[in-house]
Amino acid sequence: MKQKSVPTGPAVGEAIRQVRQQKRMSQSELAHRARLTQATVSRIESGARRGDIETLALIAAGLGLALWILIKRAEGIRMLIGTLALK
Repeated sequence: MKQKSVPTGPAVGEAIRQVRQQKRMSQSELAHRARLTQATVSRIESGARRGDIETLALIAAGLGLALWILIKRAEGIRMLIGTLALK
């Protein structure tokens, strides 16, 4: 059975990138902690790939966050992007 993708888009990728950089962590280090490839982390951060819920949970754990905190942060970024687009 194919897993559904969480609607990530650029906001979740940006949230991941921001947290990763705040923690002074490379994509390779995050990938190692999350048991993913660096290419997967890169594609999700750039918005080129949508992560399924399990992948995003692994990334959140690799960042030392609960998944819901990462999603809430992405929602804030999404709202900011929408506000800036209206101007």
